Amino acid sequence: MKTFFVIFSQLSFIALLNFYTINVAQAQNNSIIKELQQTLDSSHFYDQNKRKTLKILKDRLEQLSSDDLTAKFNLNNQLFDQYKVFKSDSAYYYGLKAKDIAFKLNDSLLISKAYLNMSDIAISVGMYKEALDFLQKINVDYVRDIDKPIYYGLYGRCYSDMAEYSGLPDFSRKYNEHARYYREETVNLTEKGTFFNVFMVAYNDFSDGEFNSAIKNLKLLLTKDLDLGERALTNYILGEIYQRQHLDDLAEYHYAQAAISDVKNSTKESLAIIKLSELLFLNKKLEPASSLIQKAYQDAKFYGAQQRKLQVGAVLPLIEDEIVKNIEMERKRLYWQYIGVVVFLVIMILFSSIIFIQYKKLQKARGSISKAHTKLKETHAQLLIVNKQLKKRNLEIEKVNYRLSEANKIKEEYLGFFFTEYDNIFEKFNDLTSDIEKSLELEEYKKASYQLSRYDLKKEKEKLLQNFDTAFIELFPNYITEFNSLIKPENQIQLKEGQTLNKELRIFALIRLGVKHNDKIAQILGYSVNSIYAYKSKIRNMSIVKNEDFDQKLIDNTTIKV
Repeated sequence: MKTFFVIFSQLSFIALLNFYTINVAQAQNNSIIKELQQTLDSSHFYDQNKRKTLKILKDRLEQLSSDDLTAKFNLNNQLFDQYKVFKSDSAYYYGLKAKDIAFKLNDSLLISKAYLNMSDIAISVGMYKEALDFLQKINVDYVRDIDKPIYYGLYGRCYSDMAEYSGLPDFSRKYNEHARYYREETVNLTEKGTFFNVFMVAYNDFSDGEFNSAIKNLKLLLTKDLDLGERALTNYILGEIYQRQHLDDLAEYHYAQAAISDVKNSTKESLAIIKLSELLFLNKKLEPASSLIQKAYQDAKFYGAQQRKLQVGAVLPLIEDEIVKNIEMERKRLYWQYIGVVVFLVIMILFSSIIFIQYKKLQKARGSISKAHTKLKETHAQLLIVNKQLKKRNLEIEKVNYRLSEANKIKEEYLGFFFTEYDNIFEKFNDLTSDIEKSLELEEYKKASYQLSRYDLKKEKEKLLQNFDTAFIELFPNYITEFNSLIKPENQIQLKEGQTLNKELRIFALIRLGVKHNDKIAQILGYSVNSIYAYKSKIRNMSIVKNEDFDQKLIDNTTIKV
């Protein structure tokens, strides 16, 4: 009995402690979101400071003598460090400049450092194969001791990102095993108690599900004097841990702290803002979620990270749709309010009539009729005002509906424009064929051979369609299964090895995206309108639903990636 009482007391204490922690986090969240918004409003000042720092470094670089290669390498390396969280293409440019200088110096240590930089920026923009290629060019024996943790850390980060974006469990498992191995090597090469060492230990605990140990180490780091980048990274991982534990208030707080540090550091490759906007959206906080996702989109577009654009693209439409739903609910609420006003006015008229009748008994007929007439005029005027308000609100609703219709049309036209532009490129390739024929007529065979070897139109077209297929399946991962669920079992589509989508699946993928006209689909895919009609008719005839209901049923059943 005593043992039971002790256990019960401990559990009660833990429950109270968690309750207190969550309530404190809820109280902090209102102020931290407000602070984040103020920081976002001032982001242009932080970006100005970043540009001033970059200008100082560039001025120093221009003033250096052409023979001072070591100093040039160091300044290019500093510019790379400044740009790698700010703008990817500029970071890549200065990384290349540093690499060229390192080769001119024929310094193996500097060459290794340059390749580390190139791998770092390649990972940041989602070019994982290129990142591994850069790392494999490095001989670890020629890496400085101070850079060896970075060398293994980049391997771990690259494989960890690859595992996150891999859709196949076998590959994800293999990549995570590689990532774990390189993170362990990083821990072994870092000095105990340093930021990098403590952070990597905590990250490994987080990856293994040892959340309490990870939280302890990360909170210990926050008590130290960290720079903005280190503080952002620490708070971001804490946000990830608390979200895994379904402690959304704590996750929201640390994501916001990470986002504040990223904005102050002019970090445009920030995942914290995207994660925070997703969390706010799930908790129905649409206004800050919309503001943050717009900022994330601007940063991803400025920085040039394709994987961030895809993440933002998956969240932004959901938030906009939810906002539209709220507007529609508000419209309905106003409609019923106006109905209530009309009913109330009708009741008022009834009571007024009763009063008038009673008043008629006390006063002369003419006086009572005159007063009743006056009341009726007032009521009529009120009804006219209400009617005008209803008409005005209906006009506003019509405008909203028109804008929504216009937005859908823009989306469809934009998608068609995108592929049309690519078709224009292919037309240019056809012009190249004409040039080759001219070269052959002039017996300039070497020139013709060179021109011919440079371009493969069919391959470019297939590559474009394959990129479309991959992006679509990333957005609609269950598309093929959901598509086949509408097809008779004996007619269900089986893809060949290496295929992502076939012709039929690709046509209905465009329909799912909102491109419904045969001529537009034919223009995008390069088929004839009759071919598109034939493919669509073939699939509809094999479906388990009515032909005319197939497209809508597919749209309703196809689920987007959350």
